[in-house]
Amino acid sequence: MNKLKIYLFEILLLLFTIGIPYSLSTSETVGGMAASFLIFIVLRYINYWLFAICFSFIALTCALLLPATIWFGYPTITMISAFLETNFQEAKEFTQSLPLYAYMLSIAVLFFAGYILYLGKKKRYIYNKKSILITTLIAVVAIVLTIERPIRKMNEKQGFEFQHSHTLIFSFYDSLYKDITAYYELRKNIGINVDLPPSWKINAVTPRYQDYVLVIGESVRRDYMSLYGFSVENSKFLKTVKGTVLDGFTSTAANTTNALLRMFIQMKGVDFVYENNIISLAKQAGFETFWISNQGLVGEWDTPIANLSSLADHRRFMKLGHYESKSVYDSGLLAPFKEYLSLPATRPRLFMLHLVGSHPLFEQRLEHPVHYNYYNTNLSSYIQTIEQTDRLLEQIYEILQAKKQSFSLLYFSDHGLETKDRNSPNASLAHGISKASFCVPFVIINSDDTLHKEVHISKSGYHFIDGFAQWLGIKENGLNKTYHFFSPPADSLKVFTGKYVPFNSLPEDKVILNNKK
Repeated sequence: MNKLKIYLFEILLLLFTIGIPYSLSTSETVGGMAASFLIFIVLRYINYWLFAICFSFIALTCALLLPATIWFGYPTITMISAFLETNFQEAKEFTQSLPLYAYMLSIAVLFFAGYILYLGKKKRYIYNKKSILITTLIAVVAIVLTIERPIRKMNEKQGFEFQHSHTLIFSFYDSLYKDITAYYELRKNIGINVDLPPSWKINAVTPRYQDYVLVIGESVRRDYMSLYGFSVENSKFLKTVKGTVLDGFTSTAANTTNALLRMFIQMKGVDFVYENNIISLAKQAGFETFWISNQGLVGEWDTPIANLSSLADHRRFMKLGHYESKSVYDSGLLAPFKEYLSLPATRPRLFMLHLVGSHPLFEQRLEHPVHYNYYNTNLSSYIQTIEQTDRLLEQIYEILQAKKQSFSLLYFSDHGLETKDRNSPNASLAHGISKASFCVPFVIINSDDTLHKEVHISKSGYHFIDGFAQWLGIKENGLNKTYHFFSPPADSLKVFTGKYVPFNSLPEDKVILNNKK
């Protein structure tokens, strides 16, 4: 017991070190854990306050991120961009959506870390030649374990980078810093380069319809739609309307900005040609463009998508997206849509409606009380948000029909969601990187359609701009003139999860089956 008491600080510090990768939802080698532990020991030997500052910073990181990493996993650039783009209202909703036990674990981490700090302050070391020599050797071992892998990868990565180290207390922060830097670089570029003259070379423009309407859904995975075989009827309009349903459309990424940028902006390899985007393409082809959004606009929370929308001839945002931003139902988009549609049409027109759709928290998206009884309130609310979007699409369709002009209506969702706490009564859906996070609905409804058709073919959002041009009747030199959303050949599927990976390498995530009769 005396021995245990003497070394209790070191034992608990080792346990905490082992727990760091679990708090951050990542992995660490035994060598990396050993290096982290040895660094803590050396810091405490040198000076308690030096140890306390470094250890507290890491402990706070673990405690703050733990609730989110339990549900969302390691904070990839997708998760980071979603966090940096959120406003106060969305942040409030996000914290409310996380399970209570996640916060309890976070508090437990803080108490555990606090007790280690208390023991560390009481710890007394003997300073003599022997202890200094041993501590120096420990420091050398820790340094070697930390820098060995970055040195090995210097030629491959063209420089020394701590993010490649096995020692998590270095690699995590370096990786996080680089992801945040990359995010702000992306924002800076999109804010500047969308205003550059586009380099489109348009050969011909032959639109079949007067009005084109692109409805951008939010957070809808198609396997929770009755349109695609879900057991609960929640997409009656899309199931019966005369039009074409694509079963096989795969989004490019698992959050709004990363997904839509890769669909709406021309890419050369993995690089964006920001000035060449769907709005500049439509405008150069002679279309009058309208953007109506139920997502945020102003303040420090501006997103690249909001900046992209600034290119439209007319735009309307239902909420400003700052701290005072209020929740607005998607039905609020109908009034400005009617207003814009009633304007005199002297040329083809493109209307883009960006929904809040099925964004978590689901119940707060609903205009009416939950009437489904599927598994739990979370899932019942989610499938009802899809029903609500289906009804909105029906209303848009009816408005277009009443105008008595030819039209084409395209609806798809930016990304899907992933199951969280699958076997829990509190199971829900949130951002993730399973296959379901990329499998989204895609439907085109034309005013002259005479049949309801379903097409089963794999199509990738990375070719969206090619299909978009074909949809509008635009032929452009740099785009695939033969590409069609509903025709062979099938696309090869890749997705962006912070890096580009094959779609088939992602884990499965099936629909939660109802346990209520």
